[in-house]
Amino acid sequence: MCIRFSSTLISEQRAQNAPIVIANFIVIPFVWSSYHLGQPTLVLLALMLGAFLSLRHGQEILAGALVALAVAIKAFPLLAIFYFVYRRYWTAAISLVIALVILLFLLPIPFRGWHQTLNDARDWQRGMLHYEQGGIAQRPERGYTWKNQSIFGLANRLLRRVSVDETPRPPVYANVADLDFRTVNIVIIASALLLGFSFVGAMPRQRAPEGDAREFAALLLLILIFTPLAFGYLFVWLMFPLALLIKRSLDRAESMSPACLLIALALLTATAIAPRFAQIYGSLFLAALSLYLALAADLRCRLRLIAR
Repeated sequence: MCIRFSSTLISEQRAQNAPIVIANFIVIPFVWSSYHLGQPTLVLLALMLGAFLSLRHGQEILAGALVALAVAIKAFPLLAIFYFVYRRYWTAAISLVIALVILLFLLPIPFRGWHQTLNDARDWQRGMLHYEQGGIAQRPERGYTWKNQSIFGLANRLLRRVSVDETPRPPVYANVADLDFRTVNIVIIASALLLGFSFVGAMPRQRAPEGDAREFAALLLLILIFTPLAFGYLFVWLMFPLALLIKRSLDRAESMSPACLLIALALLTATAIAPRFAQIYGSLFLAALSLYLALAADLRCRLRLIAR
């Protein structure tokens, strides 16, 4: 389903065309990891891609409901609501909120009762989104280790004196600075604002069907970067951005796509060769960031062409 949705979004007529095949070959290790660990990552990707297709066809209620289902499963896709609001997909945003209330509160009440449902929702929030000095979400002992490739894990690992390994192993440090937790969070917020404004600045004011695939791919990458916990299996989400950028490169479009693709592939290769060392310094994070920069540059280039 992810392959079919990706193929449709990048306007390939057949799912076996080169960009799709190459992108799927690259993310095979993440697909295997998802199945091996029993993670619903491919389901989440299918829901997000289905939501994007629904937006393209004007079905905003369905788009919001699909994202809400993804949020109910893993929480972090909630970041998509900012895109809905910016693009004035008001119906999709409202649908997302209503569907999420139904999934998290109304449906469980007959089985769990009101008080237990509230407790479950509180536990869900802590388990998915909680972030503090001692750790992240339901995996505080792993939140700042080399396995977490989100900006939260990487920034704390490199800018604070926290161990790159989880206990009970002896602590190992890779920090290049020794900042306090508050200062690290300022760096994270500044990075979020910078990337957020770069996304907004790259997008044309009016959505165009021929450019929305790049917007959707860039959004997926930003969600990956800013989710509290981003372990390796989650990077199966690179499938769609990779397919899109490979298509751009094969079409020989003038863009940053080939250079950024090579950087991303080098980082992914380094991760395969020396997973612990590479991920200590954010190899998967940097691969996602490299792909995002290529997409943002493409969007910006298109914006200039429209202005002319």
